[in-house]
Amino acid sequence: MASAWFEKKRHVVPWLNKAEWDRVRDYLYSMDSSLQRFALDRISAWRARCANSFPVAVDCTADLVRCQVQDRSGQLTGDDLILMYGTALVRYVNLITERQQGRTARLCNL
Repeated sequence: MASAWFEKKRHVVPWLNKAEWDRVRDYLYSMDSSLQRFALDRISAWRARCANSFPVAVDCTADLVRCQVQDRSGQLTGDDLILMYGTALVRYVNLITERQQGRTARLCNL
Protein backbone atom coordinates (compact mmCIF):
# COMPACT_ATOMS: atom_id res chain seq x y z
CA MET A 1 0.00 0.00 0.00
CA ALA A 2 2.80 2.43 0.87
CA SER A 3 4.60 1.84 -2.44
CA ALA A 4 1.43 2.62 -4.44
CA TRP A 5 1.08 5.93 -2.58
CA PHE A 6 4.73 6.77 -3.23
CA GLU A 7 4.41 6.07 -6.95
CA LYS A 8 1.38 8.35 -7.25
CA LYS A 9 3.21 11.27 -5.62
CA ARG A 10 6.40 10.87 -7.65
CA HIS A 11 7.19 13.68 -10.08
CA VAL A 12 10.25 13.70 -12.32
CA VAL A 13 11.98 17.08 -12.63
CA PRO A 14 15.06 18.14 -14.60
CA TRP A 15 16.97 19.59 -11.63
CA LEU A 16 19.15 17.34 -9.50
CA ASN A 17 17.58 18.14 -6.13
CA LYS A 18 15.89 20.90 -4.15
CA ALA A 19 19.26 22.46 -3.29
CA GLU A 20 20.05 22.95 -6.99
CA TRP A 21 16.57 24.41 -7.57
CA ASP A 22 17.00 26.83 -4.64
CA ARG A 23 20.48 27.88 -5.76
CA VAL A 24 19.33 28.60 -9.33
CA ARG A 25 16.32 30.53 -8.03
CA ASP A 26 18.54 32.62 -5.73
CA TYR A 27 21.03 33.28 -8.53
CA LEU A 28 18.26 34.34 -10.92
CA TYR A 29 17.10 37.02 -8.50
CA SER A 30 20.64 38.14 -7.65
CA MET A 31 21.87 41.54 -8.84
CA ASP A 32 25.17 39.93 -9.94
CA SER A 33 25.07 39.34 -13.71
CA SER A 34 27.58 36.48 -13.55
CA LEU A 35 25.36 34.59 -11.08
CA GLN A 36 22.35 35.26 -13.28
CA ARG A 37 24.22 33.92 -16.32
CA PHE A 38 25.13 30.80 -14.33
CA ALA A 39 21.45 30.32 -13.44
CA LEU A 40 20.43 30.82 -17.08
CA ASP A 41 22.97 28.19 -18.15
CA ARG A 42 21.54 25.71 -15.63
CA ILE A 43 18.01 26.42 -16.87
CA SER A 44 19.16 25.78 -20.44
CA ALA A 45 20.54 22.41 -19.31
CA TRP A 46 17.26 21.62 -17.57
CA ARG A 47 15.31 22.54 -20.71
CA ALA A 48 17.48 20.17 -22.75
CA ARG A 49 16.76 17.34 -20.32
CA CYS A 50 12.99 17.48 -20.53
CA ALA A 51 12.23 19.07 -23.91
CA ASN A 52 8.49 19.75 -24.19
CA SER A 53 7.60 19.13 -20.55
CA PHE A 54 9.70 22.01 -19.17
CA PRO A 55 7.77 24.28 -16.78
CA VAL A 56 6.68 27.32 -18.76
CA ALA A 57 6.86 29.60 -15.70
CA VAL A 58 10.56 28.81 -15.27
CA ASP A 59 11.12 29.37 -18.98
CA CYS A 60 9.34 32.75 -18.92
CA THR A 61 11.24 33.86 -15.83
CA ALA A 62 14.50 32.91 -17.52
CA ASP A 63 13.49 34.94 -20.59
CA LEU A 64 12.87 38.03 -18.46
CA VAL A 65 16.15 37.64 -16.57
CA ARG A 66 17.99 37.11 -19.86
CA CYS A 67 16.58 40.45 -21.02
CA GLN A 68 17.87 42.13 -17.87
CA VAL A 69 21.34 40.64 -18.29
CA GLN A 70 21.50 41.74 -21.92
CA ASP A 71 20.22 45.18 -20.97
CA ARG A 72 22.93 45.66 -18.34
CA SER A 73 25.66 44.38 -20.66
CA GLY A 74 25.10 47.20 -23.13
CA GLN A 75 25.71 44.86 -26.09
CA LEU A 76 22.31 45.36 -27.73
CA THR A 77 20.72 48.40 -29.31
CA GLY A 78 17.52 49.93 -27.97
CA ASP A 79 15.39 48.31 -30.67
CA ASP A 80 16.81 44.86 -29.95
CA LEU A 81 16.13 45.28 -26.24
CA ILE A 82 12.58 46.43 -26.90
CA LEU A 83 12.02 43.34 -29.04
CA MET A 84 13.51 41.03 -26.38
CA TYR A 85 11.50 42.53 -23.52
CA GLY A 86 8.33 42.62 -25.62
CA THR A 87 8.65 38.98 -26.63
CA ALA A 88 9.33 37.87 -23.06
CA LEU A 89 6.37 39.84 -21.70
CA VAL A 90 3.96 38.63 -24.39
CA ARG A 91 5.00 35.05 -23.69
CA TYR A 92 4.42 35.58 -19.96
CA VAL A 93 0.98 37.13 -20.51
CA ASN A 94 0.04 34.27 -22.85
CA LEU A 95 0.95 31.78 -20.12
CA ILE A 96 -1.28 33.51 -17.57
CA THR A 97 -4.13 33.87 -20.06
CA GLU A 98 -3.88 30.24 -21.12
CA ARG A 99 -4.10 29.05 -17.53
CA GLN A 100 -7.09 31.28 -16.81
CA GLN A 101 -8.90 30.04 -19.92
CA GLY A 102 -8.39 26.45 -18.84
CA ARG A 103 -9.79 27.20 -15.40
CA THR A 104 -12.86 28.90 -16.84
CA ALA A 105 -13.45 26.06 -19.29
CA ARG A 106 -13.32 23.51 -16.47
CA LEU A 107 -15.83 25.47 -14.41
CA CYS A 108 -18.25 25.65 -17.36
CA ASN A 109 -17.96 21.92 -17.98
CA LEU A 110 -19.23 21.08 -14.51
